[in-house]
Amino acid sequence: MSSSGVEIDPEIPVIYGKMRRKKHKFATFKFQGKKLIVPDMLADPVVTETRDQDMVEFNKLKDMVTESNDPRYILYDFSFETCKERTVLKTLAFIFWCPDNSKIGQKMIYQSSKEHIKKSFPGLSVEFQACNKEEFDYNEFADEVEHRQK
Repeated sequence: MSSSGVEIDPEIPVIYGKMRRKKHKFATFKFQGKKLIVPDMLADPVVTETRDQDMVEFNKLKDMVTESNDPRYILYDFSFETCKERTVLKTLAFIFWCPDNSKIGQKMIYQSSKEHIKKSFPGLSVEFQACNKEEFDYNEFADEVEHRQK
């Protein structure tokens, strides 16, 4: 439990372990009430080998989470062949989606609990934040993921 009294559903670290084993393409997490973070959506595993294939899956995620004004914590499995080295890059990333037009109370609770949920994802080193659809950009995120692998 965090100092704010927020709890993490015990299934969340299990989902993270499954994602590390490529059992889901992405997962989203949300608050249930004001004190419990729970799984929201789980995507089936999808093999993507090119950036174009990976972008299709990312945009499915983006369309789902941006259709409402509710913040979400997201794990996304980037998987594509790099441009220069022609190797398949596979990286899990944490994305914090907190739309500008969310209710102020939602923004505050999600922001204040972000570090707490990240403790459920040991070894995760790539993180992004987006506050509008333009910032929730596959190419920008994928470029950063690829850059960090060098």
